Amino acid sequence: MHAVGGGPDEGSVRRAVSRLGLEASVVLTGPVPPERLPEHYAAGDVFAMPCRTRRAGLDVEGLGMVFLEAAACGRPVVAGTSGGAPEAVQDGVTGHVVEPRSPEGVADAVSALLADPDRARVMGAAGRAWVEQRWSWTTIAASFATLLEG
Repeated sequence: MHAVGGGPDEGSVRRAVSRLGLEASVVLTGPVPPERLPEHYAAGDVFAMPCRTRRAGLDVEGLGMVFLEAAACGRPVVAGTSGGAPEAVQDGVTGHVVEPRSPEGVADAVSALLADPDRARVMGAAGRAWVEQRWSWTTIAASFATLLEG
């Protein structure tokens, strides 16, 4: 597992990895500059961030830009159901949207993609194509211009 970024739980995650003896299997990079993110996406086979809504709905995932970035790098994604994250994944096509409070559901989605590299590659390619078609700045600008003209 390759985990990129930091946050308030980074210390406890590092301690758990150490306590469980997973240092050889889990890489925790800490914060990474934005220009280095594509190489980290490319280092994995699947991108998973099972985000969930917390604090009675006050803490939700926005659009889920990280899912689009991972898809643009040709990786299948596993996203949680929080906020706009599901809009950044075509469930069953570019990845999977899972119930983030179900460890079994998250593990099943990730392990199924890891167990079937051909399917994962097809989903990654579909994600890349979808990002190019739907989420490029050219497409977004054209949609916005149409909205303003209408």
